[in-house]
Amino acid sequence: MSLEQDSTPDFKDSVNRVLEEAFFPTSPAATLRESIFSEILAGVLGASPSTEDLDELREAMEAHEAVPDEATAEQIWEVFEASYTTTGERGARGKKAKRYVLPFHPSIAKAIKPKETRNWGKWYRMLMTETDPVALNTSLHDSFVTRLEEMEASNLFEQIFIDAAHELQPGTASQQADPDPIKPYVASCATRFQEDLRVWLDDEYDSPTNWLQSTKDLFCFHFMMYYLQLSINLRAEFQAAADGELETFEPRIREIYFGLWDERATHDRRFSKEWRERDDQGLERFVYDSWGRLAALRLINDAIPESQTSAEQPVYTLSEAVEELSETQQQQCAAEIATFANFEDSGTMDLPTAAVRLVHAVRRYYESRSKSNQTPISMGVNVIRQLGEGQDRRYYRTQRKVGPTLRLNRSALRFFARLFASGQDDKHYEQFLDYLRQRGIYLDSQSQNVALEELDEMGLIDRQSDSGGSVYVRAI
Repeated sequence: MSLEQDSTPDFKDSVNRVLEEAFFPTSPAATLRESIFSEILAGVLGASPSTEDLDELREAMEAHEAVPDEATAEQIWEVFEASYTTTGERGARGKKAKRYVLPFHPSIAKAIKPKETRNWGKWYRMLMTETDPVALNTSLHDSFVTRLEEMEASNLFEQIFIDAAHELQPGTASQQADPDPIKPYVASCATRFQEDLRVWLDDEYDSPTNWLQSTKDLFCFHFMMYYLQLSINLRAEFQAAADGELETFEPRIREIYFGLWDERATHDRRFSKEWRERDDQGLERFVYDSWGRLAALRLINDAIPESQTSAEQPVYTLSEAVEELSETQQQQCAAEIATFANFEDSGTMDLPTAAVRLVHAVRRYYESRSKSNQTPISMGVNVIRQLGEGQDRRYYRTQRKVGPTLRLNRSALRFFARLFASGQDDKHYEQFLDYLRQRGIYLDSQSQNVALEELDEMGLIDRQSDSGGSVYVRAI
């Protein structure tokens, strides 16, 4: 398969990776977790907030019957800004950093439109979709909506702003029909998300505010992991295409090595090399190249008339296209890719060859531009970073001389232990490691020992000497 013969085309930002009905329903950008989650909550509740202006929320608060005068209102607002809002670290090009409201209650998300919206609600729908057959998990979705609609204020201070937010809502949202399903590329990612959300919906021990903020961290982890697993699996699929082995490919959750937050990232540790491994084999490269691979899938599916698809098979992966489409249909898809990329020898290519060559062409195109103008970084790699970073639970860390690594800080480790053992009897530590692996989190033997020590220090480990020294994770 010749790749060097292709010149670098000028795509002029025409490379579209969005497949609205499956796999990658929107093109995300790096925004704060708070903004992402607010957008999701509004969509889940069928709301269409119309204002980004926090001054409107302040005015509604000042008019509240529990606020007696301007001096009190000023004090209340100062406390609110300090405790219930956040900003980016700095503004772009010297501008003042934007301020975001923490979605501490669903009413806030229904009233305040988050900045830089990217329709993250479609990602929620995708991870709420079951694939055999393709259908939304309506039972779980309805349970989530009910939990949100019945949520109370955690304290009287919050109640003032919840009441103020009600005043800003643009009328009562009409009863929404169940959202349409969106087929995930890695179905097991959706399965694990649904399992964790169902467990978390049964949690009654946190205050409403803390429960909702933990839900935000849960969503952002699963979004981050889906993006990573999508990128890894796309790389595996297109490599199988290059090797003529597509019949053996099947998307699945694959191992990603994490470290614990304070572990030393020495050169011999797997997690320290996972993000930027040598020979362009690291996660950063896979996420970067997912842009071209998704664009190839989009072109393939654009070339297939709607009359030749069905509700059961609305969008094809590369391996499905090669397996299920006729030779004539595959040639149509290859021709669509060749025309888009202006390949000179378009008449001699089969579909796998055309798809792989497009990925290389897209890579060359973006790498020919300045790093600050490479869209796969600003709307790809940086999205992973933003989803992984947070105020409390963190899954991604960047260090000088080390670079980016995937990590679990103590709060994240405790949260996963809580999800794992919630509402059940104590369970063996090895089962907890299996729970993490089922979600793509792999720990080497050193990290497993560090995780055990940290859980023990947090009082979450029960050592039973009468069971042969067995180690159990305590139910919280």
